[in-house]
Amino acid sequence: MKKTSKSRSRRRRLLRRRLLALSLLVVVIGLASFLFLKLIEGVSDAIATGDQPVSSTVDTTVTTTTTTHPTIAANAQVSAPRIMVYDLTHSAVLYGQNAEEKCYPASLTKLLTAIIATEECAADEVFTVGSELSLLMPNSSTAGLQAGYKLTRDMIIDALLIKSGNDAAYTIAAHVGRKIIKDQSATDIEALFAFSDKMNQKAAELGAINSHFSNPDGYFAEDHYTTASDMLKIAVAARKYENIRQSTAKLSASHTLLSGQQLTFKTTNKLLIPNNPYYFPDATGMKTGFTDEAGYCFVASARRDGVEVIVVIMGDISNERRWRDAIALFNDAFAVHQTATAAPAA
Repeated sequence: MKKTSKSRSRRRRLLRRRLLALSLLVVVIGLASFLFLKLIEGVSDAIATGDQPVSSTVDTTVTTTTTTHPTIAANAQVSAPRIMVYDLTHSAVLYGQNAEEKCYPASLTKLLTAIIATEECAADEVFTVGSELSLLMPNSSTAGLQAGYKLTRDMIIDALLIKSGNDAAYTIAAHVGRKIIKDQSATDIEALFAFSDKMNQKAAELGAINSHFSNPDGYFAEDHYTTASDMLKIAVAARKYENIRQSTAKLSASHTLLSGQQLTFKTTNKLLIPNNPYYFPDATGMKTGFTDEAGYCFVASARRDGVEVIVVIMGDISNERRWRDAIALFNDAFAVHQTATAAPAA
């Protein structure tokens, strides 16, 4: 009897051990299955999202650079209240002062007018001067256009940008406005409204969202305003068009119009004119502007040692100061670039 009891007791212990081992095996298998399923799910998610699972062999070192493009300091000799200085070659803002402050663009507006004319019209398209000249405001700057004159697109852009003709601006607005609304019988006012809408649409596309334009020439109106920052965006866009670059770089242009008349346009940009106190040999062009409300405005471009810089001046105190300020800002911009390129590598 004793042997039998001992044998039964031994078998029970063995059975418990086997059951315990079997239970552990089931737990291990279950855990392994769970982990395997999660792994498959993770891989599937990675494939679906484009993420890749992290491998212990992947180099996760992050290289941090503190290098930034050099900027210029405020120049105490510069009197302009609103300024932007931009390195076009390296797409870098070098300096800004009250750049988001609302101001009036005066004839700098004509850069936007030229952009739209270039985009909407072929180079050989004919512009006929007409009754839209009646929309010119008193004491407007004009290029000598008269009703019946016929010009190509680039002739009228020269009249617009070199001579700063408000007559050219309104002829462009009437011509392009009628094209936009597809109605050659539209009145001058209807065409002007269509063109103004196009100006605001284009300004928004360029990111000039703090501006509003109500006329093609920049004559003062309360609802015709911009900022130095927005004006820079328009200037950068204008520089992309060869015909606009060439026009703003000219000292003068003489044209025999398609209608037979001969006209000569002379620049208002003194940085381009040799033998005057404000001649700047590196200057490459752009546009001047003035009204009593806007003050003296200037968008100027210059190139030195392969670097092109744009300066925007809004509301300067005098005609002479805008030239001096532009030259000072250009020299500061080119000097900081030369210092940066001459510095030894760290």
